[in-house]
Amino acid sequence: MLLQYLSLVWSCSQWASPAVSPVDGAGLALAVGWVGALGLNAGHELGHTTTQAERWLSKAAFAQVAYGHFHVAHNRGHHLRVATPHDPSSARLGEGFWRFLPRVVSGRPAEAWRAEARRLARRGRSPWSPRNDVLNAWAMTVLLAAVLGVAFGPRVLPYLALQAAFGICILEAGAYLEHYGLLRQRRADGRYERPGYGHSWNSDAIVSSALLFRAQRHSDHHVNPLRPYPQLRHVDAPQLPAGFVTMIVLAWIPPLWRRVMDPKVIARYGGDVTLANIHPPARDRILARSVTAASPP
Repeated sequence: MLLQYLSLVWSCSQWASPAVSPVDGAGLALAVGWVGALGLNAGHELGHTTTQAERWLSKAAFAQVAYGHFHVAHNRGHHLRVATPHDPSSARLGEGFWRFLPRVVSGRPAEAWRAEARRLARRGRSPWSPRNDVLNAWAMTVLLAAVLGVAFGPRVLPYLALQAAFGICILEAGAYLEHYGLLRQRRADGRYERPGYGHSWNSDAIVSSALLFRAQRHSDHHVNPLRPYPQLRHVDAPQLPAGFVTMIVLAWIPPLWRRVMDPKVIARYGGDVTLANIHPPARDRILARSVTAASPP
């Protein structure tokens, strides 16, 4: 996280210079977004700890990209509803990344706000209390932007917004590929089965492991969310055809993503596509294609 903020402050010093063209400034913002996204992985791990200090560090990591609500939505929303149609951060079969992105970007803060409002209500407090973890996380972003704007001038503010948007695109592309098309089945009592190893995509690529704090061992993370990342295990679970970094870039090109991943999702369910988490607008098309593929020549 130190490297994350050092790169941000140095970049602000460059953006503040009139000698930096808009094109150069935008390119630097994209580079800072990549660095920030790596810091968000550290923030994700810190958000799973039980100590207050480390959770505040998690919010500080996400403040750079105005996404401080993440740890509330992730811990108290995503981990409960993962791999179901009710989870805004579980991508559905047939849902391209650029359709998924607005759904998750709007869904996470709404989910976090509801969770915090319920928590505070149980304690007899208003959701507008300063103890609201969503509000104080957003306040950290406002404070950070204000300090950088005063220190380096208003010229840096558009670039701060650009690097934040790009960092969120990287973060949510990772979320997109982690559960694409996978679905927890309903039990006889109508409840969803517990999250298991079969409800996340994984990869054991060396580069992904080094850069992402073993986030690519995602099934073990969901089954054991409090397990420290160095102890996450490689398990018998759905495997991506390449490392997370490669698959994030592939996710940004939906036709190529579907060509690679849709057959893997269908194969995961033995050809019965009705067992997958299907994007509702694409359901008829996917079912028709499945019937055609299963018909004898």
